[in-house]
Amino acid sequence: MTRRYVLALAAVALLAVSGLAAFQAMAAAYDRTLAVVNISGRQRMLSQRIALYADSLADDECRRPRTECVADLAEAIETFRRAHHGLAYGSEVLDVPGPTSPAISALYFSGEPSLHQRVLRYINAAEQVVDAAPEDLTPDHPAVAYILTQGPGPLLESLDQVVLQYQLDGEEAYETLRRLEIAVVTLTLLTILLEALLIFRPMVQRTQTQFDHIERMAEHLRRANETLEQRVAARTRDLADAKADADKANQAKSKFLAAAGHDMLQPLQAAEMFAGLLAAEPLSTRGESLLAELRRTQDSLRHLVRSVLDVSKLEAGTVTPSFQPVPVRALLDGLAAEFGPQALDRDLRLNVVAPDVAVESDPILLERVLRNLVGNALRYTDAGGVVLGARVRGDRVWLQVVDSGVGMETNDLNRIWQEFVQVGTKAHDRSEGLGLGLAIVERLCRLLGHRVFVNSRVDHGSCFTVDCRRTDLPQDA
Repeated sequence: MTRRYVLALAAVALLAVSGLAAFQAMAAAYDRTLAVVNISGRQRMLSQRIALYADSLADDECRRPRTECVADLAEAIETFRRAHHGLAYGSEVLDVPGPTSPAISALYFSGEPSLHQRVLRYINAAEQVVDAAPEDLTPDHPAVAYILTQGPGPLLESLDQVVLQYQLDGEEAYETLRRLEIAVVTLTLLTILLEALLIFRPMVQRTQTQFDHIERMAEHLRRANETLEQRVAARTRDLADAKADADKANQAKSKFLAAAGHDMLQPLQAAEMFAGLLAAEPLSTRGESLLAELRRTQDSLRHLVRSVLDVSKLEAGTVTPSFQPVPVRALLDGLAAEFGPQALDRDLRLNVVAPDVAVESDPILLERVLRNLVGNALRYTDAGGVVLGARVRGDRVWLQVVDSGVGMETNDLNRIWQEFVQVGTKAHDRSEGLGLGLAIVERLCRLLGHRVFVNSRVDHGSCFTVDCRRTDLPQDA
């Protein structure tokens, strides 16, 4: 089918090119016929003009100076000669092909004397008139007599026959090309008809068959899709029910842990009380060491329990923020005083750089956010120090905790906000926490409407930023 289609297109293209060539040939032949007819008709007029000049010169009746009449006669003779040579033999200058048929050739070269010979004699006689002296040129001069005898009579009739024959040849060539054009158009239409019957009709049938097959496949797909949609809908309902049950269980767990927080802390507080009583008793060096280890364990346990309770309260939705203006410098100075001894024990600097501005937030929750960030910074910093700072950015204030600690890999910057994730060199030291500190920070900031983000480089430290809305300082600040 494809091969027949290509052959049919090639045939149509060939016929189209043939038709174009025929049209161009017809146009060229028509132009050439017009040119030849014009030149042959001009020959007829030139022969009469030569006879008129010769008669005027012989009778000395030129209305202009004789030299101008002689010059015009010479110019007419030269034009007559070039045109005759082009019509008889062809001329590239005049763009004429010569005799266009045997009939034209016979008119020029048949007979004795032939038209060609008579034209040459006529031109020779005219040149004798041009060269003759004025006193010798009379109506009885042989050249003048020949011109006046041949020009208006036999020569004119012969030239008229040439013009007529050229017209007949042109019309015949035009009709031939027209018949050729009609034949090409007919063949083109016939080829198109055969293409429609032998190629396009089977192609349409095959296409229709393919469409029918596609429609059947589409129907099967629709049915399969409906079945799949029903399965997906049923599975989605099952998953939704399971998720709802899981959410209920998680909420129940979070509410239970939030409600049981006080009871969970009571044994820890009792242990701390007994440790205090034990510290008042005289102890050996070994006992003092064990007591110090006990207190460190109690601190870690208290931190773990409070972290779990904080996450549970946030998940249970029992934490409601109370927004008010919070003085930034007082908040950061308080944190520096709280964590100062810890930084001093580790030979770390803890500085505050903050202007006297205020942010709109919950002072308790915001302090808890920054406390977790400062604690993390001190935990992961071995040398240098930590800076608590604030930067004003238009109507925003960036609260920042910058450390010179171990830093983090770029791939870890999104993981640190997840529960139970620790990164860095101390990631497996569970005595320092369960990896809930930054998860609590992220949830508290989300609850407060603050954006929190971090920039960090390995071995160059980290910078945690909490983006808050700036507000006016309270009157008593």
